[in-house]
Amino acid sequence: MMNHDQPPRTRYAEHPYLYNESPSPDAHQRAEMVTDLLDAAVAVNAEQAIAIAFNTQVWHAERWQARLESAWNHAKDAEKGGDTAQVYDLIRTWNRRAEPDSQGALAYYFFKKALGGDRARKTEPPASLTDGQLLEALQKGAALLKGRFGDVAVPYGRYFRVGRRGGDRTWPVGGGSLQDVGMATPRAISFAPSRDGKQQVGHTGQSSTQIVIMTDPPESYAVIPLGESDHKESGHWDDQAEKLFSQGKAVRTHFLRPDELMKHVTSKKVLNPPRP
Repeated sequence: MMNHDQPPRTRYAEHPYLYNESPSPDAHQRAEMVTDLLDAAVAVNAEQAIAIAFNTQVWHAERWQARLESAWNHAKDAEKGGDTAQVYDLIRTWNRRAEPDSQGALAYYFFKKALGGDRARKTEPPASLTDGQLLEALQKGAALLKGRFGDVAVPYGRYFRVGRRGGDRTWPVGGGSLQDVGMATPRAISFAPSRDGKQQVGHTGQSSTQIVIMTDPPESYAVIPLGESDHKESGHWDDQAEKLFSQGKAVRTHFLRPDELMKHVTSKKVLNPPRP
């Protein structure tokens, strides 16, 4: 709720239902990032509000970048070659956003995967982590990328996708609830392996994101991540996954604006009551 001067937990320990700060930011990375975004937000317009709702920034990833840079600068030249050097450079220059076209985001993901265990979940590098362990994780991460994709410079959205369960198509997507590698972004998406195991496909997460500006009448935007229809043959079965959610977009819902809504009517069906 607050970004500065939070009351200590001990003061409200007996009343957690009233107020209590997080015991550890590691378990609430998404919330911490949102708090930072809202703290910096001033005179937000609709476009900026939507950007916050779909934000893909990884909280405190810059601290891992700085720790990696320190380890890299202390390493011997023999440890700095080939694919490992390319992965390091991708992570070093990454803007810390897990965007679909970001090669740095996927390099960071596989580096953290290679680091493994509880260390990978941390939003800050543990003090006990050595330069050697960091460089070893870079090397292993590069090998994982090369083995899976044949290259180490691969966009995040080639591996992380969105699509409807049972569907034949998926699309690149950004963000995710990747808590096992400390990449839980405000844009929450839970992934599961595709049928062939070559991709991670998002099926759950931000189930019905809504952005409402309290004007009179309200200005409202929304997206259903997959589609409106439950019928696969319908053009609205997975169209929102393709045209909106994949691209981090929302559309006007025209709530309490009937005149605007009627401009988008494509068909009409009248249900007559049964005759007596």
